[in-house]
Amino acid sequence: MKPHTLWTIIGTSTAIISGVATREALKRTTRRHAFEPPVNPDDPDVRWREALLWGAASGVAVGVGRILGWKMASSGLRRARRTRRGQRLLSRLED
Repeated sequence: MKPHTLWTIIGTSTAIISGVATREALKRTTRRHAFEPPVNPDDPDVRWREALLWGAASGVAVGVGRILGWKMASSGLRRARRTRRGQRLLSRLED
């Protein structure tokens, strides 16, 4: 496997996992402190304020979570390349 392909797999999977985890944490926090997050913003029972707040909050939180996941994967891969054990593991994966 090429190093670029390995990084793409690691970085993308970490970003997706952290984005999903951030969204779930935001749902729990919103339920506990503010309001029930709208499942369907087009529903007539959902107020504009709630739909807009949820859209803005979830968009920002998931975006930040994905960037943090991507950066953590990048720094982890760099750290792994600095150690012998990490270099051996990466060479096995990259072959």
